[in-house]
Amino acid sequence: MKKIIEIFGKTVHKWRYDDGITYSAALSFMILMSFPALILFVISISSFFLKEKVIQESIIHFISPIATQSTINLLHIIFQHIPNTNIITFSLLISFILFLWTSTNLFLQLQKTINIMWGVSHEEKSWYEKAIGKRKTALITVLVFTFFVFMVTIFELIFSSVLPEIGQILPISSWIVQALTSILNFIIVSLFLAYLYRVLPDIKMEYKFIIPSSFLTAGLITLGKYVFSIYLMHANPTGLYGSIGSLIAIFLWVFFISVIVTIMIEFTKIYEEYDYMHKL
Repeated sequence: MKKIIEIFGKTVHKWRYDDGITYSAALSFMILMSFPALILFVISISSFFLKEKVIQESIIHFISPIATQSTINLLHIIFQHIPNTNIITFSLLISFILFLWTSTNLFLQLQKTINIMWGVSHEEKSWYEKAIGKRKTALITVLVFTFFVFMVTIFELIFSSVLPEIGQILPISSWIVQALTSILNFIIVSLFLAYLYRVLPDIKMEYKFIIPSSFLTAGLITLGKYVFSIYLMHANPTGLYGSIGSLIAIFLWVFFISVIVTIMIEFTKIYEEYDYMHKL
């Protein structure tokens, strides 16, 4: 326990020293700008293989461990602007490219934040190598995110088809099913965070530091969701700000997530350094 308190103390100090609040604001801005395009890209690509309605429900289940109700409502609005993929047209291809390109900005900002907070020294490269190399990593990350959502959808379809058969043998209550689904989504979110910690930075950190940090990040965001929900119940931004109250709630929640993520980025590096120092 003393070790954890010491690591978190150093983490908060380093986060403040690195001006973490500014990087949190930059990251939250990129989330707000890129997230709609990312969701539209995921649904547009996945709809070639699965029904849009199924994918939409899967996305909601996928982010439900870390999303507030206001965010879920925003997703439903985004779903209304999904391009028709029944016929491949030139405009549809342009939409795919724009969605993909815009989505990469989020992961580029996250990559920049991790590199700065982890003290990664930049190698001398041409502007072309820097631009293409970083963009390529971000593009791959978008595709990996699409794959994660697609696999969640497949798992849920399999689970929903197998569950009735199991229910005939063993009585399973609905809350057990919901708990299992939530645990599965939590694990997948944690694994995706681990992927981000491993792939995005210009240095490769060992998995023994990345895996615990990614699960802890997902856990803190999940816990933060409930804390933030309690705050919204008492603050009531809709009553205070009227029709834009829900939008303000989304902005606050995204910034809250960004603060948690940037703190945990610092935590991961401090955790590695702490382990290294105590081995000497």
